[in-house]
Amino acid sequence: MKKILIILFLSNIILAVGQDVHFSQFYNSPLTINPANAGAFNGDIRAYSNYRNQWSSIQSAYKTYSFSVESQLLKYKWPNNYLGIGLNFFNDKAGDLGLGLSQTNLTVSSILALSPDLTMTVGIQPSYMQYSIDYTNALTSSQYVNGGFNPNLPTGETNLNNGFSFFDVSTGCTFNYARGESNIASHDMLIINVGFSFSHVNRSVLDFGTVEELYPKIIAHGNSNIGIVNSKLSIMPSYLVVLQGPQKEITAGSLVRLFITESSRYTGNISESAILFGGHYRWKDALIASFGYQLGEYMIQISYDINLSSLNRSTRYRGGFEISLKYTNPEIFGAGRSSSLDPKFM
Repeated sequence: MKKILIILFLSNIILAVGQDVHFSQFYNSPLTINPANAGAFNGDIRAYSNYRNQWSSIQSAYKTYSFSVESQLLKYKWPNNYLGIGLNFFNDKAGDLGLGLSQTNLTVSSILALSPDLTMTVGIQPSYMQYSIDYTNALTSSQYVNGGFNPNLPTGETNLNNGFSFFDVSTGCTFNYARGESNIASHDMLIINVGFSFSHVNRSVLDFGTVEELYPKIIAHGNSNIGIVNSKLSIMPSYLVVLQGPQKEITAGSLVRLFITESSRYTGNISESAILFGGHYRWKDALIASFGYQLGEYMIQISYDINLSSLNRSTRYRGGFEISLKYTNPEIFGAGRSSSLDPKFM
């Protein structure tokens, strides 16, 4: 019986490794999937806020929050490359015992032009991670006496850790190909972005009384923006593959972007606007329906997971609600200045 509770806790962590950074809208959480995404955007400042409530139809749902902000350095100083920098905070909590993870990431990347259309980025992300748990509501077999349960009896578990922290390291790279324009007149833009990242490089350990080594995590991801000529539509397919120990996550699908208005190049009084809709499928888990609205520098997107896994008997196909907010500041810092490196990103 000894350590049964701890084994269950660690199993929850390991079996749900995707939860340490897990959003259905992975394309709206760039710093949680690849450090090389820092600074790889059109503008001077980009900020994301994400919230996810998973399995709210059953007890002790996962609640996940994330906030990130990014900028660029030396963009108008160096001829063919510049630096990206980002800060990301992530928090996840679940279960009757409040099993939680808080993570703070500092990200630095280098954006390098390989050709007028092709850009490569590489990044590194040191992280400070904190795991915590509250044993107040713990139930063990020691509290069952003569066929009855007595919560006032001791759990019988000793030497349990309420939490621990450690430093972690992730790294990654991306390749971005872009050509054409995205406006009502031409609308022939093509952007293709692929990336790879490797997390938990230093093989940190989880220690709630029983020590387990944290599996390395490998991520492959990609997305595209394919403008349909002579229309107001763009097709935006994307995919995510996560491998960590015995666990894997495979998600693929597409959004459709419908151009509503184009921003005014002369007065600035009219902001670009568009709606986004579509869906993704997470293999053996869920169908993800999404809808979003963009107005100028702001975008909001909501999604809902329709649970298709074996858990649907308990969840009744209700998976997780998710919302993301995005703000991108246009290039006001570079107004009137030029850079030989001017890639187009998603």
